[in-house]
Amino acid sequence: MKTLVVYYSYEGNCEQIAKHIQSKLNCDVLRIVPEKENIKKSMMRFVWGAKEVFMIKKPKLQPYQINLDEYDQIIFGTPIWFGTYAPAINTFLCDNKIENKRIGIFICDGNNKQNTFQDFEKALSNNEIISTLELVYPIKNGIKQAYQKVDEWLTTL
Repeated sequence: MKTLVVYYSYEGNCEQIAKHIQSKLNCDVLRIVPEKENIKKSMMRFVWGAKEVFMIKKPKLQPYQINLDEYDQIIFGTPIWFGTYAPAINTFLCDNKIENKRIGIFICDGNNKQNTFQDFEKALSNNEIISTLELVYPIKNGIKQAYQKVDEWLTTL
């Protein structure tokens, strides 16, 4: 089974987890990056992020080359923005026809996942969501502990 990890990382949490998964599964990884992104250190980032989510924005992504037909399994990784996946993930899901795949989802958040997994289920309705994982502030709360949770979770995929 060929696996792809697709992730967006705003503060580095999802990137750390995606790289760990790559090291464990020896799989391909696609980091999606918006063409324009807000300044990360400004408190206005929360206002900007809320606007992006509530207006259901689909930011233009930097170009990437991937053939999703080559993969049996896709693992998505995203931070949580106001109770759902990041707008960059929204763009990717809307821009790509994803069907008949095994899906794993990991989220990195501040314990505010709300409807994230249900939103993924709606967006990926023609797929089988195998397993999900929530990691609360993995870098801040201990990356080694997060890696252990990821390792256990990977056995479910």
